[in-house]
Amino acid sequence: MSPIISLKVNEELHERFEKVRIASGFDSKSEALRESIVKFIETHNKFDDLEGYKIMTVNLVYPFKDSIIDEITEIYSHYHNVIRNVSDWRIAEKKIEILLAVGEIQIIKDLYRKISSIKDVIASIHEIIIE
Repeated sequence: MSPIISLKVNEELHERFEKVRIASGFDSKSEALRESIVKFIETHNKFDDLEGYKIMTVNLVYPFKDSIIDEITEIYSHYHNVIRNVSDWRIAEKKIEILLAVGEIQIIKDLYRKISSIKDVIASIHEIIIE
C-alpha cells in the first residue's frame, strides 16, 4: 500500500492550485501533487545519492565541431551497454542531443561525468521516475 501524505494550505494557495490543476487537465489533486513531487525531486535532488538500476536522460548542447563530436562518439561507444537511444538535432552551429540511459546508476554517472568534462559541452541529467 502506498503511503498517504496529508497537506494543509491556506485558502488562497488552495484556490490557485485548483485553478492551475483544472486548467492543466489533472483529474485529481493526488495526480497533480504526484507530478509536483516528481518535479520537486528532479529539481532538488542531485543524482549522486541514487543507487541501483535507473532510467536517466542526459541532455547535451555543444558547438557543431568535429573534435567534440569525435570525443562524444568515443564516449558513447565505451558506454553502449547503458545507452538505449540518442536523438539529435542541429540548430545553426549548435548540436542538441537527448540520450536515454538505462542501467546501473554508477555506470550512468560515469558516462555523464565524462560527457560533462568535455570543453564547450553543456550537459544536464534527469531521472525518469516510473510509478
